[in-house]
Amino acid sequence: RVKTLHPAIFGGILSVRDDESHTNDLTKNRITPIDFVIVNLYPFREMKDKEISFEEKLEFIDIGGVSLLRAAAKNFKDVTVATDPSGYDDVISFLKNKQVIPTEIKKIYAYEVFKLTAEYDREIAGFLNDDTDILEKNAEELNIGLKKIFPLRYGENPHQKASFYKFTESSDELESFKKLSGKDISYNNLSDIDSALDIIKDFRDTDDFFSVIVKHTNPCGAALSNVSLQDAFLKARKTDETSSYGGIIAFNKPVDKETAAEIKPFFVEIILAPEYDEEALKILKSKRNTIVACYSNKFVTEKKSLSFKTAVDGVLVQKKDDIPDDISTFETVTNKKIPLTVFNDLVFAWKIAKHVKSNAIVYAKDGITVGIGAGQMSRIDSTVFAYQKMKNAYGDTIKDFVMASDGFFPFKDSIEYVGKIGVKSIIQPGGSIRDDEVVNEADRLNISMVFTGIRHFKH
Repeated sequence: RVKTLHPAIFGGILSVRDDESHTNDLTKNRITPIDFVIVNLYPFREMKDKEISFEEKLEFIDIGGVSLLRAAAKNFKDVTVATDPSGYDDVISFLKNKQVIPTEIKKIYAYEVFKLTAEYDREIAGFLNDDTDILEKNAEELNIGLKKIFPLRYGENPHQKASFYKFTESSDELESFKKLSGKDISYNNLSDIDSALDIIKDFRDTDDFFSVIVKHTNPCGAALSNVSLQDAFLKARKTDETSSYGGIIAFNKPVDKETAAEIKPFFVEIILAPEYDEEALKILKSKRNTIVACYSNKFVTEKKSLSFKTAVDGVLVQKKDDIPDDISTFETVTNKKIPLTVFNDLVFAWKIAKHVKSNAIVYAKDGITVGIGAGQMSRIDSTVFAYQKMKNAYGDTIKDFVMASDGFFPFKDSIEYVGKIGVKSIIQPGGSIRDDEVVNEADRLNISMVFTGIRHFKH
């Protein structure tokens, strides 16, 4: 098992050529200086995800190769080190032309080595200490490697520089989605895409057609339909036609030509779907300023493990809020019982509210959002704002609709308000010190109420 860990090899690599004591030691021990170290490490990253045993995966942890590379990189002034076949041509070119490889070039090669070995060790450490358990294990240190995938035109604003990075243990490709046509993807585009895909995840198990429109990471309209994707899109857009302008449209099923034709007249930043039929793609590709992309079904079925956010002079780390709620644990807390059709609307509104910036209020009816209040500093303000949105879209035509709140009601004022506008059922986490007052007010107004026991704040 031990092939390269030998003083005769490492002495030849580490000896400093202009150090007389090193030269004497080489002569005394009959060690030949080594000028080039070319090593490809065992493919641990590729093998750790294979269907092989844990012990077999351990065998792909390179020991000798890493040691050789580090030794050569340390003595880069005298030794040329190469790790990647893509860089061999440069070394070969120097040799063919009988040129001395400049020290500055060899220093770059050394940098590449230490970057590689650091990533290699990080990969192994992550394998041995599953990162999904980092928070449970109360890890004192978190080693994260990021690699640049592509530069972005700018950040949230034109004066901010930005790039897109991925974790080093993942592939160099965008696995979540693939751009089929349109302009370059921006920082804000990626942020909205992430939000849209998170919403799609929560509707991955439905047999119905589903469409959601996202603007500035908030859903501004969403709908289910058992008729068609086109119908789902039109109903989602109806929620807030003004805010839908320049948004992202995401679908849970392949886009057909009828849906594409419906989208074509509108200004849309991005269209996301699992696939497109040939005619639909032809229609949408004609919108040159619109990004048309398909997402991976694997991405919307797998859970993301951790979420990172810079804050103050550090990083906040938390588990993603991507575990589906267990609706069997939802509790009706009012005297009025809830029919199945109403309960289904409550669950639909609850799923959407989860993705709306807090304080979040969502009104829904028949699997359609009819009003969304996002990001207000008080819950009553979001309650009123969502109703204003509904009035703008539907006038006074919507009656007997449901309401979802991402957090509990600290006071009964929101319940008093919605009792006047036609809400017949409410879903919320519960947990306020005034829950009794809130529930009693709902009973007084003949509004049914469900406690979920879980909160979905989003900041």
